[in-house]
Amino acid sequence: MRFLRFNLLSHKKLEDELEKLDLTSPQFYVLATIGYAGGLPFGEIGAKMMVTVSNLTGIVDRLEEKKLVSRQRDDQDRRVVHVVLTDRGTKLYKNSIPLFEKSISLVYTALDKAQQKELSALLRKLNRSLQRS
Repeated sequence: MRFLRFNLLSHKKLEDELEKLDLTSPQFYVLATIGYAGGLPFGEIGAKMMVTVSNLTGIVDRLEEKKLVSRQRDDQDRRVVHVVLTDRGTKLYKNSIPLFEKSISLVYTALDKAQQKELSALLRKLNRSLQRS
């Protein structure tokens, strides 16, 4: 229960920060995924975010309405649609990453550096365990 409560509280803090940018958490995660990796096909974005393409479509639609992303057909295979950041999306991505990092670092300031490293290692171990099961 403590872990769940911590997760909910830290997520709420992040959502409050993203609201200032007029972004939801899923929109930010799509923006960050594309910004980090470059333009990606729908399927790859969905796999990285662990969401279905049908759920992703609505998120991308809203980002497209905000002129933050655009859809582009693949030159080799017209069935494949890539989602890429627009200039406006790139600017927002670059401005939002420091905000995200600050939000995350504020959550962990209660821990000293050694505890932060230990927590990071434990979370990495748990993630690997979940991915195998």
